[in-house]
Amino acid sequence: MRCESNLESLAAVRVLESSSPNCHQMSAPFQTFVFLDLEATGLRDDRPRVTELCLAAVHRFSLENPPGGGRARPQLPRVMDKLCLCADPHKLVCQRALELSGLSNENLTENCKPGFDEVAVSLINGFLQRQAPPVCLVAHNGFRYDFPLLRTELLRQDSDLPPGVFCADSYRALQEILWDPQSPKNHRGYSLATLYRRFYRSCPPVSHCAEADVSTLIAVFLSQARDLLVWADLNACPWEITPPMYNPSPRKPLRMPQETQNGGTPKRQMKVARSSQALGLC
Repeated sequence: MRCESNLESLAAVRVLESSSPNCHQMSAPFQTFVFLDLEATGLRDDRPRVTELCLAAVHRFSLENPPGGGRARPQLPRVMDKLCLCADPHKLVCQRALELSGLSNENLTENCKPGFDEVAVSLINGFLQRQAPPVCLVAHNGFRYDFPLLRTELLRQDSDLPPGVFCADSYRALQEILWDPQSPKNHRGYSLATLYRRFYRSCPPVSHCAEADVSTLIAVFLSQARDLLVWADLNACPWEITPPMYNPSPRKPLRMPQETQNGGTPKRQMKVARSSQALGLC
């Protein structure tokens, strides 16, 4: 277990680093932490698309005063806002992603789920705007996957998150907070499931479901809430500097209004004319 002096040293270093424009300033501690998890069609190199998204907003008060003390067993705050969405990715879900998440092209289509569209963007932005500012997004390994992929999906819709939103990676934070300088070889793993087992002596009830993973992340956060709140206040980055995972392909141009009014494109008009002649309508 990391000693108190290590936390103080870390805080002192981060205060010096906070002069960087990429760091949040301690003058206004974050009031709302929005925990994020995404499910997608595959890995980074496959140019993935989002199939499921969950956001859960918890006020700082609930994180500083966790139910049950945040240690004995995972008990989530009673007061939280939650947004969960499934989306048809319009891209083949790889076999491994299907096995992990249970989401397939078939069941998303059968349930008539639209893609990640402007309505989804509006819901996400409205959700964030109703939270007490300043707001910090939290995702586990977020800078590697969740944040860049969400940025890509937003860019695909020519949109972005509201101004003033920050983001913090709980994977990076817990690596720094839990690292024991006396035993650097004692690496016990920092995956979400490993951390949950470490803190609560049991496995997460469900994994690779966006809502369940967000609940697991909140439980892990609560177990180290004091240190994580300090870390986020000192280290969170502005959302706008998050690079996209990849640049989305340009959207296809919409049909011109005059084409629609005249019965479609010239090629379409010729097909309609030939069909009408065959049926003796002209």
